[in-house]
Amino acid sequence: MQKGLKNATVIGAGIGGLSAAIALRKTGLDVTVYERNTKDHAGGTGITQPQNVFSVLKDLDIYEECLKSGVQLDYMEMLDKEGNLLFEANEKFIDKEGPGRNAIWRSTLKDVLLSKALSLGVNAEWEKNLINYKENEHNVSLSFHDETQITTDLLVSFDGIRSNVRDIMLGRTVSPQYLGMGAWRIPITFEKNALSKKGFIMKDGTTKLGVFPLTDTDGYAFILTPVPADYWDEEEKRYDTVRNMLEPFHGKGDFIKTCFTRDTPIIFSPIEEVVLKEKWYTNRVVIGGDAAHASAPTLAQGAAMALEDASVLGQEISKVSSLAQALHAYYTRRFPRANAIQSFSSEVIRNELAGNFNQAEIIAKSNSILQQAY
Repeated sequence: MQKGLKNATVIGAGIGGLSAAIALRKTGLDVTVYERNTKDHAGGTGITQPQNVFSVLKDLDIYEECLKSGVQLDYMEMLDKEGNLLFEANEKFIDKEGPGRNAIWRSTLKDVLLSKALSLGVNAEWEKNLINYKENEHNVSLSFHDETQITTDLLVSFDGIRSNVRDIMLGRTVSPQYLGMGAWRIPITFEKNALSKKGFIMKDGTTKLGVFPLTDTDGYAFILTPVPADYWDEEEKRYDTVRNMLEPFHGKGDFIKTCFTRDTPIIFSPIEEVVLKEKWYTNRVVIGGDAAHASAPTLAQGAAMALEDASVLGQEISKVSSLAQALHAYYTRRFPRANAIQSFSSEVIRNELAGNFNQAEIIAKSNSILQQAY
């Protein structure tokens, strides 16, 4: 731990923020996490953890717990809209002997991360919405919506695609760029082992249906399809919207139609990205995850990149003699990798919107980068 650096404040108790809290606490810093939502706030459905993130999970000492809490998928099936197998993609693109992609509920992963953080002595406070901060040579002063004010040696923000900290740091409002598609995420339930332990993706033109089991009896489905930039699917209409989009799909698609009801909490969001030209840090403030490089979900690397950010930040804080050097080293290590994966993720969408569904070359380029140590 660096001389004169005693504590850090993390904004955002999502996957990236909790991972950063763990990584920074491991350096010896006193760490507090502030989250604007309630502790039991439901965020998202399921996510998949590709093999490149396994080394981070090991660094954070949560690898075994994540695998125990999830389902390991060695292959992903690519199907046409009738359910006919086109090909299988091997999920073991780094370690052929280890487990494949780990599918896990987002809420479960956050619980694992929070439990680990608290066990290390990280403090967590909920319903604390950061309004502003002021930075000087020695510290950062933070102001919250409830008029709480604190001072910290280092401000670390993983507060999402519409990051307040990022906008204050850059002195401008960063508007996410719409990529032309909407995403629906649907929790699904089924009889025990009714789905094999493989993910699958079906395509009908520019509409894509993906399904991943998360336990023996539940999982999540997603649908990606082009929608206008100003489109919004009201919550009370989403069941009918999803049912209509599923109509062309058969085989396994017919089965998925039976796995959710009108009461299922379907999530809709436009697919957006944030590409920054500026550095991700100032003297005592640094950002990561979606705040720095929000990307399309097409390569399933959003959470993985946030986890890598967190681990690298902790590594550089622990080994470099000055904070300025540590933050610069963090940025120079992370920007090329995160930027490349972000670019590939959006390229997949642009290709599909143009009618080009052969993504093998993009996936190969992405995997080549991800096979390298982060």
